[in-house]
Amino acid sequence: MNYGIIQPPPHLTGYVRFYWFVEGNLPYVHHAFAYPCPEFIFCYKGHFKYGIEHRKETILTSGIFGQTKTFSRVTLNNEYFGIFGVYLYPHAFLQLFHLPANELSNHYATMSSVLGKDGEMLEDKMMLASNNPQRAKLVSDFLKKRLKNVKTEHTAISSAIASVVDSYHMSSVQALADTNFLSLRQFERRFKELSGFSPKSFLRITRFNSVLNKDFQHQSLTEIGIECGYYDQSHFIHDFQKFSGISPKEYFKKEMLAAAGRGTVEFR
Repeated sequence: MNYGIIQPPPHLTGYVRFYWFVEGNLPYVHHAFAYPCPEFIFCYKGHFKYGIEHRKETILTSGIFGQTKTFSRVTLNNEYFGIFGVYLYPHAFLQLFHLPANELSNHYATMSSVLGKDGEMLEDKMMLASNNPQRAKLVSDFLKKRLKNVKTEHTAISSAIASVVDSYHMSSVQALADTNFLSLRQFERRFKELSGFSPKSFLRITRFNSVLNKDFQHQSLTEIGIECGYYDQSHFIHDFQKFSGISPKEYFKKEMLAAAGRGTVEFR
């Protein structure tokens, strides 16, 4: 399997975390965990099945996946496949497309239903592109045209959201509201429009994600939980199971293969 990350151009780093792609021909199951960022997904080769939590699988097609507090899975049989993804910061949709992030939370939508004819044209171009650097340029050009839509009044909260996503740090909702010179009620409303979740839920999900893909050097679950901001082991286990569908003990097993973006990969 070939997995790679492509960084966005400098003028998009405030809206795009990174581009990623994966290609191969091995049957596998990707268990995706809860994640605070929405993404564009382009399935340019292969046939995939997609299921949320314990629900029945459906066919996975290219589209927009909102930030989510649930876990899901993507299944692929033995055929050549290729997926190109765009991890956006939560505030990107309101800033670039004037679409509140909370309208996308825990939802999947086609490109055309959200972005109209422009989204449909982008999807067609991505399917026909000859390589992934070309796909990255196509998306970059598409997003660059939307920079004229950005409203400066959202900049401070957007920066706070991006900072928490990039490097989770413990903070109270009241402290974040005070930093942005807003009442608690005003801050919560604007934060939800930009992030897709209430501040409390958003901080819980990003704290959970801060645990993933780290080497804790054989620390106990209690030590890992406390290091990542949990009050005790039971609180840590509860959130981990809620957002991943598995226990932290299972996740940290030596034989568990963690996906570079989020979740785990199980080869058949």
